Amino acid sequence: MTVTRRLTVRATTIDLMEGGAGTPLLFLHGAGGAVRWLPFHARLAERFAVRYPIHPGHGGSPEADWIEHISDLAFHYLDLLDDLGLDRVHLVGASFGGWIAAEMAVMASHRLRSLTLIDPVGIKVDGWIYPFLFGMELPELVGMIFQKMETAMLTAPEDMTAPETLITLYRQNTALARVAWSPYLYDPLLRRRLARITAPTLLCWGAHDRLAPVSPCAEPWQKEIPGATLRVFAESGHVPHLEEPDAVAQAVADFCDDKGARA
Repeated sequence: MTVTRRLTVRATTIDLMEGGAGTPLLFLHGAGGAVRWLPFHARLAERFAVRYPIHPGHGGSPEADWIEHISDLAFHYLDLLDDLGLDRVHLVGASFGGWIAAEMAVMASHRLRSLTLIDPVGIKVDGWIYPFLFGMELPELVGMIFQKMETAMLTAPEDMTAPETLITLYRQNTALARVAWSPYLYDPLLRRRLARITAPTLLCWGAHDRLAPVSPCAEPWQKEIPGATLRVFAESGHVPHLEEPDAVAQAVADFCDDKGARA
């Protein structure tokens, strides 16, 4: 059973989905994604108490004008852990959410039992420039993110032309642009700070990712985060947790169980 509630964290209002029981796991979603409970989250909720907050400006969460840098979101979620009374959690972040999760980890690894980054953006990669998402038409954007078109259809809004859908997409793009426009999709300071991460780290990557390809994008994350493990999922693009939910959830859950038992 899942519930959605609205809460206020240091005067910032967000929606929070919750499901499952056991060791707490915080999931941070990507930008402009399907902000709803999906099979991946249901699988994790079989073994963990999953908390799934909706970023300010995304889904039903109101905008927060004070958020001007990616670190503001990282501090926001550390504050959320305090408000929820969670001392240490498994932290899982996908794409933009992976960037936020990495920023949290370099600030406060002691709050984490483990860290899982799913096709993260957020660091400057030598020889690679992230494609400019803000300038893409919808078909090109879908092709950039998904390997399986059926998954794109399952996670898309019911009516892409409905005014409320267009308003939500505009709000989400605005919220993303506030922290990721310049520099585009990376924090110049993050890469050299990744060595500060002491939490056991799993990198999950889609083999067909076109936004942040395995080569060259995965290697610097694995190199810079001490002891990081890389898993590549052969049938996925940028969102393997949506395209191969059972396989990715199993990998994440097994990693969390193993590392959490040693923590």
